[in-house]
Parts: sequence; C-alpha cells; structure tokens
Amino acid sequence: MKKFIIILLIILLTGCYNYKELNKIAIVSSIAIDKKDNEYLVSAQVMNAKEDEESESSQVVVYEAKGKSINEALRNMTMKSPRTIYGGHLSKLVISEEIAKEGVINVIDVFQRLTEIRNEFTITVSKNIKAADVIKIMTSTESVPAEYVKTSLETADVYSALTYSTKLDEFVSLYLKKGIDPVIAVLQVDDYKKKGTTTDNTQTTDPITKIVLDNIAITDEGKFEKYLSKDETIGYNFIKNQVQEMIVPIKCDDNYYASISILKSKTKPKVIKINNKYQIKFDIKANGVLSEYNCSKELTDKDVINELEKKTKNKIKYYINKALNAQKNSKSEFLGLKRTIYLDYPNYKDEEFDVKLNINFQLSRKGELRNSSKGAKSNE
Repeated sequence: MKKFIIILLIILLTGCYNYKELNKIAIVSSIAIDKKDNEYLVSAQVMNAKEDEESESSQVVVYEAKGKSINEALRNMTMKSPRTIYGGHLSKLVISEEIAKEGVINVIDVFQRLTEIRNEFTITVSKNIKAADVIKIMTSTESVPAEYVKTSLETADVYSALTYSTKLDEFVSLYLKKGIDPVIAVLQVDDYKKKGTTTDNTQTTDPITKIVLDNIAITDEGKFEKYLSKDETIGYNFIKNQVQEMIVPIKCDDNYYASISILKSKTKPKVIKINNKYQIKFDIKANGVLSEYNCSKELTDKDVINELEKKTKNKIKYYINKALNAQKNSKSEFLGLKRTIYLDYPNYKDEEFDVKLNINFQLSRKGELRNSSKGAKSNE
C-alpha cells in the first residue's frame, strides 16, 4: 500500500502541469546590443517554434526593439513576440563596438540582474558591423547560428590559440580583481549581404555571407580599448597558459615552410625581487611534432631537428614579445602582469618591473618520423 501511494505521488508530481507555460515562451539563443537614434537597439535570436524537420523555413527568428535602457528594449520586445522572451538558454551576447566603448561592464551588469539567465554565455564584440547583423546571418553547418559561433569559438580555443572566449562569470571575476582586465572574443562578417540572412545562405557549398572569428579585444576598466593582432593574441594565450594546440609555421628554405604542431604547452610565472626591483619570469615548456615539411634538408640529420627546435622557440618568443609590447602601449592590464606580482608581494604598489622569458621547446622524434617518407628516408 505504501509503495502504491509513493508511485501515485511521483506520477502526480512529475506530470505535464507546466506544459502550457513552456508552450508560451520564446527561447533566446543570442542577444545583440546596438545603439540607434540615441537609444538601445536590442535584437534577440529566438528558436522558431513552428520549425519541423520537413520545413525549409529558418529555425530561428530575430526580434528587435528599442528603448532608453536595455531592459526597456527587452520589455518592448514582448509587443512583437507572441511568446514571452526567455533567456535561460542564452549562449552568446554580441555587443557592438560603440556599445563596448561605452562600457561592456554596463551591459553585463544588466544580464547579471536577470535571474533567469545563467552565467555561461559567451561575450563577444562585433567588428566593423552592427551586432544585430551578426546574429541574423544564417549558417550552414549549424541550424541555429548561435550554436555555430559557440562551436567555432570552442574549436578555435582548443586548436588555434587565435582567440579566447570569455563567459560572463569570468569577465566579472577578472573585472573585480586588482591588476588585471578581461578580454573578449571578436566576431566579423565576411562579405555581408542581405541575402546572407535568409535560408538561401545555407543551401550552398559556398555561403554568400559567413561569420568569422577575429582574435580578441582588450578592455580597460570594463570598457573596450582596442583589438589585438593575430600574433599578439597568440602571445596572450601563451602567457595566460591557454595554448592547448596550435600550428607554428617555420621557414626552413628560401620560399618554403615547415609546420610545427604544438601539442602540449605549459606556462608558469614566478616573481622575484632583486634590489627593490621586481622581475616576472615566465617558464614556457612546449612539445610539438612536425606535421608538414616542404624543405630540402634531410630530417635524419640531427642538426636539422635542432635548427627546427631553435626556430620554433624563437617564434614562440616572438609571439610573447608582441603581446608584451601591446601591453606596454595600452592602458589595459589584459596580461595581468601587475596582478601576478601582487599575488606574491601584496605590498606591491605599481613599482617598476621587467619580464624574463625562459622557453624550452622539444620536437618529438617519434612524431616527426612516424609514417613519414621524408623522415624515414634510407641512406642506401
């Protein structure tokens, strides 16, 4: 009897009592923030509830509304959407450069106050295009454009070191800390055309318009300052110990290159104080394999391997120095160098310091010779 009552209670408590509620919400995957006519223009990419497997219509719909504040614009959006806007599954926030210069932190503060939104969405800035235009682009590899960008950022984070995706909670955490400023990923649109916002853009092997990643943007006191170049971004990722995998091109003949695949990298900072002057020493240890070789020198020659290792080490040093120079010419503390000193020396007060690099790179012979006709060439 007791078992029957327990089963009955489970059935009653786990029924479809909230079906009508779910049927009345519009699930938002991306939100874009722009300025228009001195007001906020908020655009929301919403899952299309009418979509089915046999339909050729878009799986998303974009609603737009203006307001004196972001919250007012979101509220005004309910006048255009037949369903209640729900941001519990928001995966991407796109902020225009204009808005980012006014203050990324101002926008983030709004979304922190919205209790239904989780702190797991990625913050991005749109470069040379309106944020709304970015979330309107239809993508072919993912039916929901927000998932396309999310997947692209996750893949680039792991395999390229050419960007770094920052989520809301990480941005706020770094913003509140002393001596370090957060960075954000950058989005661009390649060859923007109105047709790229239609399903025609997904019905071809060569889409008319594409969303592309473009390194990272740095912030100062929660506001956009400037974009980093490709090399500066790679240097940033090395210093911040964010390099998981990447390709380093090494010139080995006059007009030919070898590709070194970095498969493992570890960066450890250490701070020492000598004669009242601080020094940050970065120990970088990396391992790689030769993934492409178009040069004439024989790989069986140990000196050739040593030369490739030396050139790779110098290239990593080049990337890091590019980032360090960008830091010197910036108000932003995006590398967190002062933060690094402060953690070891809490009494540090913006005194002079220098940076020393100790880079150790090893090219794996197993990786470079395995299944390689060039590496296994016989001396017979």
